[in-house]
Amino acid sequence: MSSMEETNATDQRADSDGLSTEEVEQQHKDLQDLNDAATALFRVPVFFSHQGIYSLGPIPPVPPFTKQQRFIIRMFKEIKKVLLFPRTLPATDLYPDTTLENIRTMINSSYGMAAALLEPARPTDKGESYSPFLQIEPSMAYQRGLPLLMVIENSMLHKVNGIWTGQLAPFTPIIWRSDAANSVDLFFKSVQWREALHNWAGQVRSGYFAKTAPEFQYKFNSNK
Repeated sequence: MSSMEETNATDQRADSDGLSTEEVEQQHKDLQDLNDAATALFRVPVFFSHQGIYSLGPIPPVPPFTKQQRFIIRMFKEIKKVLLFPRTLPATDLYPDTTLENIRTMINSSYGMAAALLEPARPTDKGESYSPFLQIEPSMAYQRGLPLLMVIENSMLHKVNGIWTGQLAPFTPIIWRSDAANSVDLFFKSVQWREALHNWAGQVRSGYFAKTAPEFQYKFNSNK
């Protein structure tokens, strides 16, 4: 059946059931969401630490987005592709506590940490070159023992210290060289990124199963 015939058939079914084409499309999306729920069990929660989208471009953010904004969105989607669930503060989770308590709660309920430190469009309200939470969040995750995946833009290398200096091997940050043409696509298609992402995802998933496995596992021993 051609695409035109399929469209006409859908329209006919919509008319016969008293539903509009938009309602039929929404039902298809709802069905897909239901089917996707079967794999949602494997989307292990991880903490995605990054500057807010507002700090990486014009306010409010409108297309075309800056390279930094597109990088964060792409990294978020890349993490989801390996069936992990990236959470941020306050975009996807917000607890009724202070900021540091929010971070601690998020870290304690996550099985890994991904962090991106990019060139902001402007200094922070206190004149800093980047938010201090980009130091606090990965450091707390490191102390917790969570697997770390860290990416830093090359223009920020001379502005950072602490955990971003690359002294905590094997948690040395991956460098995104943003000055190259099509730098966002090139980075996420690179072997370096793909290898780091999948190694990190494997560590996260191993930790998840180790932490959530039952203490007692009955196994049948055929040798006895």
